[in-house]
Amino acid sequence: MGDNLLRMHLVEADMRYPLIFDLKNRKVIFIGGGKVALRKAQAMKKAQADITVISPDVLPEFHDIASRIMTKSYEDTDITPDAYLVFACTDSKSVNRQAADRAKKLKIPVNIADDPEYSDFHTPSVITHGDYTVSVSTDGKSPAASKQLRKNLEDFLKTER
Repeated sequence: MGDNLLRMHLVEADMRYPLIFDLKNRKVIFIGGGKVALRKAQAMKKAQADITVISPDVLPEFHDIASRIMTKSYEDTDITPDAYLVFACTDSKSVNRQAADRAKKLKIPVNIADDPEYSDFHTPSVITHGDYTVSVSTDGKSPAASKQLRKNLEDFLKTER
């Protein structure tokens, strides 16, 4: 498996740089309260982020992980300068773009669920095994491929001692 990984194409014009952030007690805002937002929020909660959700409709699971839930439609004033990250995860491209524009204006990194090109960052698949933390990303182009590679790496790490 290792040789195949080394053969991957590593240099691209728009190559992004992977980082690992300490999100403990940092304000992370989610615009949207559906499945996509929930999946991303659950990952942020594992990192001990302080989660705010803004959406007229919120899945019940958010009540277990969010510090604040605002059951309302998004307004620009909902994104405040103290936010560390913003996720725009609604089913409305215009609301996602509006939230992204606001975050960018405030210089807050934003991830837009339906617009990876306009996103400042992507959330990778993450594997934690003992002292290892491995992330896998396709820069938002193929989440299914990223998920499969993550599974392969998990299987590999389970065999390593």
